[in-house]
Amino acid sequence: MGFFLKMKAWFSPKEQTPLPKEVVLEVVEEKSSVAALAVEEKKPLSEEEQQFAQIKQLIASDDMSNHELAAMFMLGLGAQWDDEMYGLIGQSAEKMTFWAEKEDNEDFLTHFDKLVITPRFFGQYSEIATFAAVLTKFRGIEELQWKAKHYWNQHPVLIAASELPNLKRLYVEDCRMNFLPESLTKAAKLEELYLSNNKLTEMPADLGQLANLRILDLTSNELQKCPRSVCDIKRLEVLKLQHNPMLDIEPRMLGRLYRLRDLELPEVVAKFNLDNLKDWLPDVDFDKPYWKFDA
Repeated sequence: MGFFLKMKAWFSPKEQTPLPKEVVLEVVEEKSSVAALAVEEKKPLSEEEQQFAQIKQLIASDDMSNHELAAMFMLGLGAQWDDEMYGLIGQSAEKMTFWAEKEDNEDFLTHFDKLVITPRFFGQYSEIATFAAVLTKFRGIEELQWKAKHYWNQHPVLIAASELPNLKRLYVEDCRMNFLPESLTKAAKLEELYLSNNKLTEMPADLGQLANLRILDLTSNELQKCPRSVCDIKRLEVLKLQHNPMLDIEPRMLGRLYRLRDLELPEVVAKFNLDNLKDWLPDVDFDKPYWKFDA
């Protein structure tokens, strides 16, 4: 079928088999009968609704040539995106990259405020770099979750994420990451950073640039001491360092975190330094069950 014939076929409304106006059901019970039930005729889709449904079918496809058709149909019909269409696109790096590169697509680029990257988000390794190149176009993203674990290389995406102007929450957990890109310290609006279950042995030297960071979760990494740069984060309120091979800490250094309210350390370190920590961190809640050690 030629291209224009294919377009005509897609734009032409499909005939629908008329439904009966009334269906009568008879239910027999002991010594009684139930009155007939009327089922209203299902209203057939309008031509515009049929065309919109066909566009969704194209967007659901993994064949990117169908997305080219969908883009032309949407332009021709002046169709608007809906939540289902956004959901279909947001599951695939290839699809997000394709639509991000379309012209006059501002509504699409600004729609996403949360992005979850699953193991199936990428189809092949080459998609990581191409997606990272367009990620910064999605200026509305406030939360990014890396759920692809260690199956894909997360660093190109994290480097690009550092340039997202509204990024507030970043989850990069359980992916065997052994270093954090230095560029991430440029994420000026970042408020929450979750890095548990990785293999981090140190942190970037310029963490203090994260002027709005309130929560830092470094649980279950390979830190042998609390990185000094962590203590430069002036607005930090929650610091989690449990399950790291730390042997000691410097309570005085932690005392620089004057807004700290919640602190979790390896148990041995916490027990040994409890009294000094109370002196240097008067606003930390040491009455939490975590700080109640067995005798």
